[in-house]
Amino acid sequence: MGKLQLTILAFIAVSCCLHIRRQLHGRDYLKHLFLGNPVGKSRILYLDYIRLLATLFVILVHCMDFSAAGLSAGGVTWVAVQSLSSIMQVCNTLFIMNSGALILSGQTEGFVSFYYKRFLKVALPFFCYYCIYILLSCQYFNSGFIAGIWKALRDMAAGPIDWAPHLWVIYVILSLSVLAPFFSILFKHLTGSMLQGLAVLILLFRCLAVYLPVMGLPLNLELMISPWEGVFLLGYYFAHPISMEHRKAWWGLGLASGVFTVLCTAFRSDYKAILLAEGAPAMILIAGSLFLLLRSLENRLPKPGILMNFLIRYSYSILLVHWYVLYYVRERLDITGLAPGMAGSTMLSFLLVLVLSAAAAFLFDQTVVLCVQSLFKSLVRPLKSR
Repeated sequence: MGKLQLTILAFIAVSCCLHIRRQLHGRDYLKHLFLGNPVGKSRILYLDYIRLLATLFVILVHCMDFSAAGLSAGGVTWVAVQSLSSIMQVCNTLFIMNSGALILSGQTEGFVSFYYKRFLKVALPFFCYYCIYILLSCQYFNSGFIAGIWKALRDMAAGPIDWAPHLWVIYVILSLSVLAPFFSILFKHLTGSMLQGLAVLILLFRCLAVYLPVMGLPLNLELMISPWEGVFLLGYYFAHPISMEHRKAWWGLGLASGVFTVLCTAFRSDYKAILLAEGAPAMILIAGSLFLLLRSLENRLPKPGILMNFLIRYSYSILLVHWYVLYYVRERLDITGLAPGMAGSTMLSFLLVLVLSAAAAFLFDQTVVLCVQSLFKSLVRPLKSR
């Protein structure tokens, strides 16, 4: 038996002991393990829907990209597929907005407690899943174990490797979390009208930064905040009561942005530079309108069932692992003959990737991630008790 297999068995054995001990201490442990906290206990229903919607969009976009790789550019089918793909690319904006809404609106704890929880619940799982892609890349340990670890850590610090390009959004969220407690304090002192003005200002400057170069006017007009930082702050705005007072205007702008996305895809060869730029206005408006739509429907949204609760509970891990699962489904499983046409192939890939990613996320979270988090807690506990 190889070292990797022994390591896996060790994680399984330790995690089983941890699960048994926790079950003995709490009857609801297994229910929490699969479904997380019930709605109303540190969870906001419409934000759960947004997180799940963004996760599904990510998987579907990547499945569509694989299926549409052979389409001839410029045809009606190509325009339809690329337009739909561009609209669903709002998933990245939704993830960052959702983080802003959750962190900036609900941040009431001290700085040390905030950073501890973010490291435990976001950074450590990210590191664990990143190790999967490090191992799969098969390029780090050819020159020895220590040298491989050093090279892997160096590349990890530099950004996502080629095997995991989708992880860029986690780098953005982690970097935004550093200043989040300070922004939370500042924003809570803004009046509604001041917050409304800031939201308009962020959107205006994003329009100038993205659209002026398209019109041959590459003026360097930027706010002091980065594009994704602006999206992050807008998450707080769209979770604030003041935004609901103008929801019809935002819905109209969101619908117009959807039409603009289709027209831009059909008639502009540089549509990706316009629609998918960092903090692209069209994506901000579509994401903002979805935020306000789900907020307005929150009292009528059905409470998540068992399946939806499970997917929401593991949505972050599904996002992290789905890229490898997609590669496995497309490269190792021959599904081209199992579903007719591109639409059938896309939907079959989507369902397979979603199911397998959810299963992989659950197993990996409750073995490797659980052990790493438990080890970190045990190391930090003596320091917290001082």
